[in-house]
Amino acid sequence: MASVSVIIVNYNVKHYIEQCLNSLLRSVPDAQIIVVDNNSKDGSADYLRERFPMVNLIANSENVGFGRANNMALQYAEGRYVLFLNPDTVVAERTIPYCVEYMDSHPDIGSAGVRMLYGDGRFAFESRRALPTPKVAFWHMTGLGRFFPKSRVFARYHMTYEDPMRDCDIDVVSGAFMFVRKSVLDRVGGFDEAFFMYGEDIDLSYRILMHGYKNRYLPVPIIHYKGESTIKTTYSYAKVFYDAMMIFYNKHFRRSSRFLTPFVKMAVGLKKIGTFLGQNLFYRHRMSADYSQKSLFIGRKEMFPNVVALAGKSSYLKDVSFVEGSKNIHADINVDNIQAVIFDIEVFSFDTLLDWINDMACSGRRITMGLYSSKTGRLITETEVL
Repeated sequence: MASVSVIIVNYNVKHYIEQCLNSLLRSVPDAQIIVVDNNSKDGSADYLRERFPMVNLIANSENVGFGRANNMALQYAEGRYVLFLNPDTVVAERTIPYCVEYMDSHPDIGSAGVRMLYGDGRFAFESRRALPTPKVAFWHMTGLGRFFPKSRVFARYHMTYEDPMRDCDIDVVSGAFMFVRKSVLDRVGGFDEAFFMYGEDIDLSYRILMHGYKNRYLPVPIIHYKGESTIKTTYSYAKVFYDAMMIFYNKHFRRSSRFLTPFVKMAVGLKKIGTFLGQNLFYRHRMSADYSQKSLFIGRKEMFPNVVALAGKSSYLKDVSFVEGSKNIHADINVDNIQAVIFDIEVFSFDTLLDWINDMACSGRRITMGLYSSKTGRLITETEVL
């Protein structure tokens, strides 16, 4: 029996989930993997069925939502641990084994999340979250946490006062990578299907806490592209997400904090308006800005012509140069005047790549990372599949 059952809900991102599955097979080749396709229109089901016969595929005839799709797969999970994983992720080889080892030695931990990185290596704040109690939700939605990131009051929601490289207790584990003890799920149940999209992870994390378990943040990395399954800078996203927050608030905190309801609703409304205005400003800037990026390919020399041809189809990967790849890329790589680095993933481990791009971000460099696979013939970045 597999130690880990991985559940992934897919919707119209067949090339991202292909990359995700390939990273999983490096990390936990013996895992039980269950993919639920929510009636994708891009041919995902047939595409995955042909390329990953070892994956258990559930092909829905309609989009039943995130929570219900995960619950469908949960019925077939056989592992001691269940990993709910987003399709637009890349998992480092050491990440899941570390989670298993840590949870095995800490029986009081019900679920764990990890250090999620964006495609340019920046730390994703949603890796650690507090419960959106009325007070925490209000300070978060007013945006004060961004101005006072070390404040344990204003920055409580994303816990930005904690060191990302150290493990710590958290309230909410992100549904993008939610590593849960199967025996805990048997007790508390799966996702609440009243949440169609967003908020399910907050609700499940809260129920795990209410049953006496802890939720833990572990500083091992994944890439979460965050934006390919859904566009998260749009007003429509903000409306769905913050409406889901209100469902959670009304379910768990309405009675005890009824007097704060108008203030939380006001903060939610302000957040929606702010996102709407920010969306318009973003797209105006995007239309006027030059997004061309001088790029570097690090890998096998014989792959360089293929990468140049693919980059030529990109809207921003330009002027590609080449450096012979070796497994020791953490040595000196000159990235002066380079805005994008494309890696040959048949040469490097994901451990190495994720550590490198995170080091670049921590040093103040904003470098787009592209991943090229000669096995699939594709080059994938945070915003493009080539």
